[in-house]
Amino acid sequence: MSPAERAMLAELGSHHHLWSDTAQPTTLARGSENSTFAVDGFIVRRTADVEALAREVALLDALAGATAVPVPVPLVHRADLGVLVYRRLPGAPLLRRPDRVGPAVEHALINVLTAVRRVEPEPPMEVDDHPNEAWLADARENLEAARSYLGVERAAAVAAFLDEAPPPTRSVRVAQHNDLGAEHILVDESGQVTGIIDWTDAALADPARDTGLLLRDLGSAVALAVSAGLDGPPMPDERARIYFHARCKWLEDLAYGLEDPAGRVAYLENSGRTFTHVFGGT
Repeated sequence: MSPAERAMLAELGSHHHLWSDTAQPTTLARGSENSTFAVDGFIVRRTADVEALAREVALLDALAGATAVPVPVPLVHRADLGVLVYRRLPGAPLLRRPDRVGPAVEHALINVLTAVRRVEPEPPMEVDDHPNEAWLADARENLEAARSYLGVERAAAVAAFLDEAPPPTRSVRVAQHNDLGAEHILVDESGQVTGIIDWTDAALADPARDTGLLLRDLGSAVALAVSAGLDGPPMPDERARIYFHARCKWLEDLAYGLEDPAGRVAYLENSGRTFTHVFGGT
């Protein structure tokens, strides 16, 4: 953490009476445009994209009264700093508790995704129209980055998927989390959902995006149950889109884990655990 970041966090805590001068911040994540810090029970997210942050804050404010599922509640939004502050939600990511998946998780996911579709934040969510052909091209690049790690048999199974034509890009766009992986679903020891976090990528997009991620991490039973709870039992073409996005995002997560194998062990373990159900069914 740089001295400038420490000074920014100290000013936030003092100005908004959130934490004391003696609080010790830690860095949770850092990307090309975003950094996330933890300070004395609070989460501080800083981004260079202040417009995207404003959309996220508007959505979180709207969701707070629209769903029983906990989501981050903005306490401080500083556009001048590109900063959002909220209280840290309890629980641990399902990425680290894969044995905690059950009906309670399915019901919570249906509840929160129904609420996302119902609210009307201002400013509104953007449209994410990344076509399926582009998803497939990205997946092919990710295979090349991961081929030696996968081994011959698994690489061949992935390559067979990549040789197929992608399903047609769907014209229907619905509001969704758009990054609903297991790392963003928090649960307690009993398997109750204690929060859905990281709404940065929320957008109007193909509904198979979120359910595809659920299939990737939690299995087809959960993903198809959530899809049915939102839109009725998925037809074969919708199942094909769900599996397509699950497989593309599986490759994306594997490539992400391989960028920092020591620091992203959970992602690599999840990729190994989920390979069979992602690439073995339809």
